[in-house]
Amino acid sequence: MNTILLPTDFSDASLNAGKYALGFAKQVGAKKIIFYHTYAVPVNFNVVPTEPVMLNDDLVDFDIMKDSALNGLKHFQQQLKNYSFPGLEMELIVNYGFFTEDIRTTQKNAGADIIIMGITGGGAFTENIIGSDTVVVARQSSVPVIIVPAKNEFKGIDKIMLISDFSEIEKSVPANQLKAVLDSTKATLLILHVAKMNEERYDEDSSERLAFENLFNGYNPEFYFTECVFFSDGVNHFAENNDVDLVVVIPKKHNLIESLFIKSHTKELAFHSHIPLMVVHS
Repeated sequence: MNTILLPTDFSDASLNAGKYALGFAKQVGAKKIIFYHTYAVPVNFNVVPTEPVMLNDDLVDFDIMKDSALNGLKHFQQQLKNYSFPGLEMELIVNYGFFTEDIRTTQKNAGADIIIMGITGGGAFTENIIGSDTVVVARQSSVPVIIVPAKNEFKGIDKIMLISDFSEIEKSVPANQLKAVLDSTKATLLILHVAKMNEERYDEDSSERLAFENLFNGYNPEFYFTECVFFSDGVNHFAENNDVDLVVVIPKKHNLIESLFIKSHTKELAFHSHIPLMVVHS
């Protein structure tokens, strides 16, 4: 966890994520944090055009766009100055392009170990039709992504809770990435199986539990079971009652047809979790 990538659109949600990222950086001993912004249109339109505007060199000064974006990033950094700490390097990156496409290249080139982003509850239209750039990045990223709910404050990470369906554990659980986070934070690992009401519970001596114990040998994971009608409500209730600081989810991959009919637990938690959510892919 040496390098953290923090995308920002200069919103209150991303500023709050910045505060969280700096607290996280201090706990894990990160060496660098990168504040990153993409722009694709003029940063500020004071007047809405009455006719369509073609984006070409005659109508848009790209140097001015870049300078404006960089100035915004410098102001963003200044707002977070009091949350930084000695020894942490800060880098500013501005790129012209589409954010959800560009961030993958930026993360790879920067060698970032983790991405931290903010999110706000979007309502049914935003969640089901438009979605969120944060959710898109979390689905596509090759490194862990921490999604910080609006107004959530970093208070340290002492308990990390992994949500699992207890299926294909050896194949689906990215143990090495989770161990890296556990080693950096020194946190306790909780493993929670969330089931629908009246669904059969796993057995204390089940092969699934033994598989987890083998994967996390030496980390002494604690196992829990809960049942609920609504997935995010069950996770939030358990996490808050057990003082969990970070919830971990491993997205399941579905084909196009399945994705039209299966509601994503990752997306549901991203918009409705009260506690920061870390998305890690198998």
